[in-house]
Amino acid sequence: MKRGIALGLCLVGLTGGAARAQDPPPDAPTRMGRVDWQGPYFLLGLGVEGYTGKLAPNVDPGPSYGVVVGYRANDYLGLELGYSGGVNGLSVANSSATFGTPDIVRNGGQAAVTIGFTHTRLQPYVLGGVGVERYSIREGNFFRFFDDTGGYAPVGAGVRFKINPQLTAEVRGSYSFLFSQDFASTLNPGAGDGRYSGLLMIGGSY
Repeated sequence: MKRGIALGLCLVGLTGGAARAQDPPPDAPTRMGRVDWQGPYFLLGLGVEGYTGKLAPNVDPGPSYGVVVGYRANDYLGLELGYSGGVNGLSVANSSATFGTPDIVRNGGQAAVTIGFTHTRLQPYVLGGVGVERYSIREGNFFRFFDDTGGYAPVGAGVRFKINPQLTAEVRGSYSFLFSQDFASTLNPGAGDGRYSGLLMIGGSY
């Protein structure tokens, strides 16, 4: 009799232990939602950019594009090098044949630091950096704008999403403080005149 009771208690204990082993641990949802953002990555982007202040009435918004190569030392901190370009039409009051239809073509390179706020598949982040760019005026000579090379400091924010372990998509917006605006020196732009941009980017991480 005593052996039967002892055997029954053992079976109950084993059954209960097995059931508890099958239950997910309390922090399982957190572990399941966590992803690894560390490592090298690259991005290709397309979007729109425009100018603010005195530049805004004279330079129309236009397409923007970029390429980014970076490395994240951990899930939060990253360093990236990027190329960015844009094409903007000029708001010409007198579009005579002499002036044609001039555009500003911009090509630049920048280095930036990114800081993420979570380690989940959807990660918001901020960025800041410094860059150099070249402005070229094309399709006619326009007396208020000139070819020029200058520096800029981009700051921005975005959100990235890891579609799978290799594929990443993100949306980022930035504002660039222009160190000089000699390409539009006749407008006398000031420190408050800059450039904004928004990009949809897709790429991979490894």
